[in-house]
Amino acid sequence: MPLSKKKINLLREFTEFICEECKKPEKEVGKLQPHRICRGYRGGEYCMRNIKMVCKKCHDLYHFSEF
Repeated sequence: MPLSKKKINLLREFTEFICEECKKPEKEVGKLQPHRICRGYRGGEYCMRNIKMVCKKCHDLYHFSEF
């Protein structure tokens, strides 16, 4: 089940609003998004140990296997 907006906002605060991949602040790259490290089709869940908060650019790169 996807994360609630409240949990996403808490994760954004926890990362101090900095993308965990490119290390740029949210004010430069837009609102951070949760990315499942282990993808859903591989059994990855939306749990804290499987989430990385990233900007849209980094999130897109993950899904196009650029990382």
